[in-house]
Amino acid sequence: MTDTSRRSFSLALTGAAACTTLGMAGLARAQAWPSRPLKIVVPYPAGGGPDATVRRIAEKLATTLGQPVITENRPGAAAVIGAKAVASSPPDGYTLGYLSSSHATVQAIGGRIDLEREFTPIAMIGTSPFVAVVNPASPYTTLAAFIEAARARPGRLTYGTAGLGSPAHIAVERLRERVPGLDMVHVPFKGAIESANAIAGGQIDFSISLLAACLPHFAAGRLRPLALTTTERMPLLPAVPTIAEAGIAGYRFDAWGGFVAPAGTPPDIVARLYAAIVKATAEPDYLAFVESTGGQRRVSASPQAFALEIRETLAAEKETVQRLGLKES
Repeated sequence: MTDTSRRSFSLALTGAAACTTLGMAGLARAQAWPSRPLKIVVPYPAGGGPDATVRRIAEKLATTLGQPVITENRPGAAAVIGAKAVASSPPDGYTLGYLSSSHATVQAIGGRIDLEREFTPIAMIGTSPFVAVVNPASPYTTLAAFIEAARARPGRLTYGTAGLGSPAHIAVERLRERVPGLDMVHVPFKGAIESANAIAGGQIDFSISLLAACLPHFAAGRLRPLALTTTERMPLLPAVPTIAEAGIAGYRFDAWGGFVAPAGTPPDIVARLYAAIVKATAEPDYLAFVESTGGQRRVSASPQAFALEIRETLAAEKETVQRLGLKES
C-alpha cells in the first residue's frame, strides 16, 4: 500500500469513527432525555381553545415521556410574546411552544417573528373552524342583516379579534374583501376568549371568533351564532348556516395549530416528541374532546411535513397581506 493509500485509508477510518461517535452521542442524548420536567408555552390566554387543547396533550405527554409537562400561558402582542419566549429558550427539548397559522400572518404583516429561522417544527395537530357571532341582545339575527346594517353605517360598528394578523382579523378582512362597503372599526384583544367576552358584555358588536372559545357562551346564552366559516354545517350547531350559505359565495376559513421547539433542537429529540404527540392525539378521549369543540385532528406526516406546511402558509399569508394592504399600526 502506498503512502497516499495509507493516508486515505486512515482518514476514512477516522471519519467513520467520528460518525459512529456522533451517532452514539445522539443515541445517548435521546436515551437520557428527558431527565427533568418539560414546559409548553401557550401564547394565548388560559381558558381558551388552544389552552384547553395543549393541557390535554400535556397530560398525555407526561405519561409517555415519564416527566411532568407544565403548561405556561404567555399571551399578548398577537401571540408574539409567547412565541418569542419559546424561540429564546435553550434548544434542549425542555421548552416547547404551541403556534398557529396566525403567526404566519403576523410574520407577513410586520416581520416580528420568523417561523422558519426561530423554530424547529415538531407536529401540526389539527385545524379549527370559526363562527360569526353577536351579542344575544343584538338586533341582528342573521349575518345578512348585520352586513346590511354595517354597510348602512360605515365606521360605526365594531369587531373584535385576538390582535392584528390573528385568525379572527384575517377572517373578517376576507369577509370585507368579498363585501364592498363593509367598513367596521377593529378592536384588538389579547386572545379569542377576551374577544368573545367583550361581545358577550356588549362592548363590541361582532366577531368571527374561534368556535371553541364561543361554545361555552352559546350554552349559557351569552352569544348568538350567525354563521360558520366551514364549507358545511356542523353537528354541534345544526341550525347555524355557513357563511357561504348566508350569501357570501366561496367563503371558507379555518386555522391550524401545532407544536414547535427552539431552532437547533436535536433531531433525535424532535423525533421522540413527534412520536409522543402522535400517540397523545390519537387516544379516544382526546379525539372526543376535539369533536366536542368542533375541531379536526390533522397531524402532519412528519416534522418535515409540518415545516412544509409552515412554508406554504407563509407564502399564502404574504399574498393575502399584500392584497389587503395590512400594516402594523
